[in-house]
Amino acid sequence: MTTSRLEINLAAIDHNVALIRKATASTHPSKVQLCAIIKQDAYGLGAARIARRLDSLGVDLLAVYCLSEARALAETPIRTPIMVLMPVEGIERNDPLYRLLTAQRLHLTLHSERQANALIACGNALGMSFPVHIQVDTGMSRGGCLPDEAERLVKLATTNPRFRLAGLSTHFSSPGSDPSFTREQARLFRSWIQQIKPLLSAAVAKGQAPCVVHAANTAATFRSSSLHATMVRVGQGLLGYGEDAFTDLNVPAAAGVSAANPDHEGESWASGGPEFAQALRSLRPCARLLSRIVHIHEIPEGWPVGYNRTWHSKRPSRIGIIPVGYADGYPLALSGQSQVRLTNLAWDRPRTLEPLAAYGQDPAPAVWAPLVGRVSMDQITVDLTDAPEAYASVGCEVEVIGSTPDMPNHLSNLAAQAGTITHELLCRLGLVSERHYLFSDEGQSVQPTTAGGVSASVSTARTHRAGQAPLIPASPLNH
Repeated sequence: MTTSRLEINLAAIDHNVALIRKATASTHPSKVQLCAIIKQDAYGLGAARIARRLDSLGVDLLAVYCLSEARALAETPIRTPIMVLMPVEGIERNDPLYRLLTAQRLHLTLHSERQANALIACGNALGMSFPVHIQVDTGMSRGGCLPDEAERLVKLATTNPRFRLAGLSTHFSSPGSDPSFTREQARLFRSWIQQIKPLLSAAVAKGQAPCVVHAANTAATFRSSSLHATMVRVGQGLLGYGEDAFTDLNVPAAAGVSAANPDHEGESWASGGPEFAQALRSLRPCARLLSRIVHIHEIPEGWPVGYNRTWHSKRPSRIGIIPVGYADGYPLALSGQSQVRLTNLAWDRPRTLEPLAAYGQDPAPAVWAPLVGRVSMDQITVDLTDAPEAYASVGCEVEVIGSTPDMPNHLSNLAAQAGTITHELLCRLGLVSERHYLFSDEGQSVQPTTAGGVSASVSTARTHRAGQAPLIPASPLNH
């Protein structure tokens, strides 16, 4: 019998995709495309399974970091093109990805002229061309190249037959915490696009299709619609996380930005204003970690618990043993800080598909048990003294990490307590835990709702007003 499971609610992903689609439906002249970031095995949730769901939802592009991650997706029955983010200098003819290349469904990211020349040599040997996205470094310094070299890459990609220019991109370093620097990065990117417009126009005049422009990750997507360009790249937002990236979520956005101030100088950009803040809070977390009580230990008053005796009982106590530890991705830093929720359910009960509205909201009252002592390699200890026996017996289910926002065991809250970020904690959990996918009927339509079940209305009018130029143009040829 498995000791723990990572439950992944696919209907929550449906909800989040719909919410993001609505959030990006702004004053741009055409639909903003959605690139789903599913690197590192979809943050530990299983890239192959998540990709199939996203493919059924019609996302425009999937993105992974390296070729091995792309190969894993190549074996799945999906039609969505895949973009590789790391610098790649060649593909072998016997590589499983060769089939995707021949169908122009594998996109590569250009970071340097050296890499581009290596790909040209590879393309000559294979007799094929590569769809490429050129990444400009505007202040992240994690890949890409500076604007001058990037301009030379654009010229190369629009004139050499071994390339098809598919996209222009940059990456914001701190859109959730530093809107001022994000604005500067966006301005630099826009200025560069203006500079290369003649190259792009000449390519289109020769019959090449216009490329997409993308810069916004999850935080930038909810920061301002002026950052959306023609495609957004969303990772943790698809999984229902991202609110913790903002340091100014509750600050009201400034009003009255005039046409003379098109770049929104003086605007607080507090998560794009109340509409975007509402949308961000309406994301539905898709994962929770469940385990069970395997042993209950009765101890007297004053008895030590755990390594280094960091906790002593102040009364006769019932200590529950739960088989989850730091080897399973549960941080040692949570020792003595966190709580688990006792669900009043049997661990070995038949698993059934629950309605979306009920997910993470059990009808039984919430009963919490504090973690006492240190987190061990493969187990934690919790104080069950005050818990009803129906909730706290051997074989009872325990929600170690929950999917309900504002609860003590919500992933973002635990990450903050542990001094890390949601991304890291999520990736850790996926390395060991057995995964269970709920709501697995492909293509199920789910309307985006708020946490209270009320339909979420998302407007971007406050962050990208009609008649104002976005910080990143919706099309490199129209601005």
